[in-house]
Amino acid sequence: MNTDTFMAKRQKLNHQNEETRMTKCIIGRRRIGQALAGLVVVFVALLGTSAAAEEAYPNRPIRLLVGFGAGGPTDITFRKLAELAGKHLGQPIVVENKPGAGATLAPSTMARMDKPDGYTIAAATAGLLRFPHIQKVDWHPTKDFTWIAGLGGYTFVLAVRSDSPFKTVADVVAYAKANPGKLSIGTAGAGTTMHLLAEAFGGMAGIEVTHVGFKSSSEAATNLIGGHTVAALDAVGSVLPFVESGSVRLLMSFDALPADWMPSVPTAKSLGYELVYPAPYGVVGPKGMSPQVVARLNEAFKAAIDSAEYATLLRSLRQTYWYKNPADYEAWARAFYVSERSLVSRAKLGVQ
Repeated sequence: MNTDTFMAKRQKLNHQNEETRMTKCIIGRRRIGQALAGLVVVFVALLGTSAAAEEAYPNRPIRLLVGFGAGGPTDITFRKLAELAGKHLGQPIVVENKPGAGATLAPSTMARMDKPDGYTIAAATAGLLRFPHIQKVDWHPTKDFTWIAGLGGYTFVLAVRSDSPFKTVADVVAYAKANPGKLSIGTAGAGTTMHLLAEAFGGMAGIEVTHVGFKSSSEAATNLIGGHTVAALDAVGSVLPFVESGSVRLLMSFDALPADWMPSVPTAKSLGYELVYPAPYGVVGPKGMSPQVVARLNEAFKAAIDSAEYATLLRSLRQTYWYKNPADYEAWARAFYVSERSLVSRAKLGVQ
């Protein structure tokens, strides 16, 4: 074979190889294009499914975890809220009581265990933003939650039995100083707002307080009536029936000003104790909830607290109306979390 023939065959072979390579390349590109197109279709379908799910929300019952035992003012309040908001949503909201850890067991369990799909939410009280200052926890109060709606607030009071020898707070302080360790104050649990106020009051008055934590406000009130504790510090709604029946006397509130329905009950501040303590409550969900679902829940709970039925409950429990939209509620939570450190410090209950 001469050189010219050899070169011609080589060129032909190279040309064929190039055509084959280009053909494979074209086929590969087509396959990649088809695969990408398929992925786009799947992605769009998923988006459509997600959007459709959000538009249909809710399509099954919702769980509402409450960090207090049954029968107390918080339980009563959130059961009514669940009933009213559920009607607005067209699906029942089922309350599950999960007391413990300063009323933070319910929301913290939800934050760790539940999906941010709006089908598990939790009651949030001030303790959620305080407990991490008291005890080390594996969750963060502002980073691990979606703040859905601020709803209302409590008035806290110090109460004794009406047949006790204590007519004023000064009487209680004098007794505690004369009998170290014998002033027992019952609350709805360790780490709750009531516990913190009891300890802070004791610190400011220079007396020793023996805290007795129960599982619920109703238990604390029952034990006060039964003579098992000297006093109780709780939301006024938990002791109000006993006040009205004449078996309990109110000695002090922790509002900024005396309430118009109990003008003779002094505030802690008026007695020289810097303990003005509003205690708002609301609802939260796991972090990462869809804004559309959050808006739907906020709308439902706003409708609930704006209802005449809920207004009647607020009056009966002597609670206050306190609405916050999601953005304002989260901003309030961040600020309140910082401010709570000072109360914990005054109560000498901070993380060591």
